[in-house]
Amino acid sequence: MRMLEAKWLREAISVVLSLVALAVVIAWMAGAFHRKIAPGETRVSSPQLRPGQPVGEIHSVTENVVETAIGAIVAERRTTVSSKILAVIRAIHVSAGSSVKQNDLLIELDARDLLAHAQQARDTLAAAQAALTQAQAEFERRKQLLAQNVISKSEYDQAEAQFKIAKANVAGAIQAKEQAEVGLTYAEIRAPISGRIVDRLAEPGDTASPGQPLLTLYDPSALRLEAPVREGLVTQMKIGDPLKVHLDALNLDVEGRLDEIVPQAETASRSVLVKVGIPRRPGIYTGLFGRLMIPAGRRERICIPQAAISRIGQLEYVEVVRKDGTLEKRFVQTGAHSEQGNVELLSGAQPGEKVVLNR
Repeated sequence: MRMLEAKWLREAISVVLSLVALAVVIAWMAGAFHRKIAPGETRVSSPQLRPGQPVGEIHSVTENVVETAIGAIVAERRTTVSSKILAVIRAIHVSAGSSVKQNDLLIELDARDLLAHAQQARDTLAAAQAALTQAQAEFERRKQLLAQNVISKSEYDQAEAQFKIAKANVAGAIQAKEQAEVGLTYAEIRAPISGRIVDRLAEPGDTASPGQPLLTLYDPSALRLEAPVREGLVTQMKIGDPLKVHLDALNLDVEGRLDEIVPQAETASRSVLVKVGIPRRPGIYTGLFGRLMIPAGRRERICIPQAAISRIGQLEYVEVVRKDGTLEKRFVQTGAHSEQGNVELLSGAQPGEKVVLNR
């Protein structure tokens, strides 16, 4: 009995100690053993502007506004060379990048069928001319016999008809010969304009079909930038306006002139295609990326020194100097670069306020 009582007593003490420990832990987590801070306000001291620390001022300026339209360099005159007949390509005398002059030989086609056709037309013409000579001689002879009343009028009429048929056959043979000779020239494909070969789309041994592109060439002396411009800005432009074009790949600015405004707006982008002619310069090729700089009037901008802008990730902030010399950190939003060393300020500060420069 005493052993059972002792065991029960130990278990009871263990439970009590566990409950006490749990109560202590809960009290500690509730902050019962920490010093309490009385409610109220605590003033945080603002940083001061250090002596000699560089300072800049936010100011407003009135500037010329230039809008940018993205486009590409294209050739004003671009030609696709193709064959007029179905024939096998025998030789191609140019490749991509070759410079050619007008009427230079570009491609030779297999002309054996054309030569045979031309020779057949010549032989037909010779036979028709021989028949005409014979028919004319017979007509003259019967004309004399009719005058002597040796033959009847019907025999004379028959000779006259044969003579006229022979003349018509000669005329048809001449036309067929000329057509065959013209067709023979189709075996040689020549450059329609002076320019540079851009693409070579066929090789010797290929079969050229009528209308199938074989070569592409363009005139490098007549290049222009084509770019879509928002419709609200196009209304202020007119043919002949001088415009600046910037070519990123060459880091080059060229002066162009507005040649054409396509009289149709794209409904999706609300833009109109404009074409600006540019002068020929070394290194300018079709397809180059270009920016069209379009004057869009004047407007007032708020500018802040670029050196005053600090960044935390994607956020921008500045340190504004208060009248008492203390500094206030403010988040701002900036736009495009404005004057040299300055950037446009969209929000966060006002003109006249001073900011700390970081460098």
